[in-house]
Amino acid sequence: MATFYLSAPKATSHTIEANGITGAVTNQRDAQICFDLLEKNLTAASNKDIETYIDTLVSSAHEETAQEMTTFFDTYTLAHTLLSFEIVKQEASSMLVAAQQQTINLGENSYRNHITQAHHTFVKEGAAWKIQQTVMTNTSFID
Repeated sequence: MATFYLSAPKATSHTIEANGITGAVTNQRDAQICFDLLEKNLTAASNKDIETYIDTLVSSAHEETAQEMTTFFDTYTLAHTLLSFEIVKQEASSMLVAAQQQTINLGENSYRNHITQAHHTFVKEGAAWKIQQTVMTNTSFID
């Protein structure tokens, strides 16, 4: 899974918003499932739990992402926090979400603390919701 920055990172301060589902919610149950899935994904990343992390993604992303994230987890110790979760578009088998996420470096290797806008695409694989794609934009450094 690739991360793309669509705008240059900038150093600014942010007010952290409270967790919660906002936006164009048409099915509260599915919205909550995707919210919980993203929380599970970020917690797995914070815990360097590659199996749980991979389980949150579409099956076509498993092999490549496992290789990339194993190296990443070996290099960095980070804490990831979901700050906001706004549904941009919700359909029966797909959902586009704009989320604010905070990443704090807890390790010794150089990695800048930041808040980023993450655009997640969730899709149903069979009966289960999975993260299909994530695009990062508007990264603001907070250190």
